[in-house]
Amino acid sequence: MTPTEIKSALAALGGKANKKLGQHFLIERAALEAIVDAAAIKQGDLVLEIGPGLGVLTDELSARGAEVIAIEQDRRFIPFLARAQRHIVHGDAAALSWHEFIGDRSWKFVSNLPYAITSLALRKALWSSNPPEIVVALVQREVAERAIAKNGKTSLLSLMVALASSEGRIIRRVAAGAFYPPPKVESGILRIVPMMPEERLKRWGIEPEKIMALARRGFAHPRKLLTSNLGLSRDQQPVLPIPHLARAEDLSPDQWAALARAIGVRIELS
Repeated sequence: MTPTEIKSALAALGGKANKKLGQHFLIERAALEAIVDAAAIKQGDLVLEIGPGLGVLTDELSARGAEVIAIEQDRRFIPFLARAQRHIVHGDAAALSWHEFIGDRSWKFVSNLPYAITSLALRKALWSSNPPEIVVALVQREVAERAIAKNGKTSLLSLMVALASSEGRIIRRVAAGAFYPPPKVESGILRIVPMMPEERLKRWGIEPEKIMALARRGFAHPRKLLTSNLGLSRDQQPVLPIPHLARAEDLSPDQWAALARAIGVRIELS
C-alpha cells in the first residue's frame, strides 16, 4: 500500500495510526518480499502474525499460499482484515495463549512486530512447548542487534534467543522511510531458527529456564562484577567456570550454561 492508500484506509476506519500501539505500516515492497522470502513460505504453511494492521504482510503471506492466523489489538482493523475470510483474532497478543490457535501443528512466526512487545513476542515464540519452524520478525534495528550477540558481548535478550535457537541473524536493515508514518529509528529483519525443547536440554545440559533465571540476577546491575550480582563469596568463586572479573555481558551462552550447571550442583544461592 502507498501512503495515500494508507491515509485513505485509516480515514475510512475513522482515525489515524495509533502511536500507543506502535503502528507503522510497511510500504517498501523490497522489505516486504525479503520478510516472506526469509520465512521460505510455501503452500499450506501455517503462519502466526502479530499486529497485521491493514494486512500488507498478511496479503503477501496469503498470496504465497500460507494459512494465516493474525492477532490484532486495534478493533478498527478487524472488519477490514476479515474481508478476505482470514482467521483474525482480536486481542492483545502479549496476553493471549498462542497454543490455543496453533495447537500441535507445525507453524511459522512472521510479523512486523510492534516495538513495545518485541522481546515478549520473541520469547513466547521461541520458548513455546511447540516452537515455530522459523521466526522472521521486522523489529527495531537496535533490538535486532541486541538479539544477536555482537563483538563478544551478550545481552539478556541475545542469551534468551541463543538458548532457544540454532541460528539467528539479521537479514537486512530497513530504513524509516519504508514505513508510513515513518518511525524515528531504523528497523531490521531478524531471522531465527528455533530449537525444539528436547534439543535445548541436550545442547545446554540443563533446562534453559534455569540458565535464564540465573542470568536475570547476573544482569541486574550490568556494571557490577557477576560474582557480586550473584552474591558469591570468595571461597565459592574458585569453583566457577568463569573469569574472576567477568561481568554478565562477558559470558557466552556456553559459559552461562556451564555456570548454571556448576551453581546447580555445588552452590546454594540465597
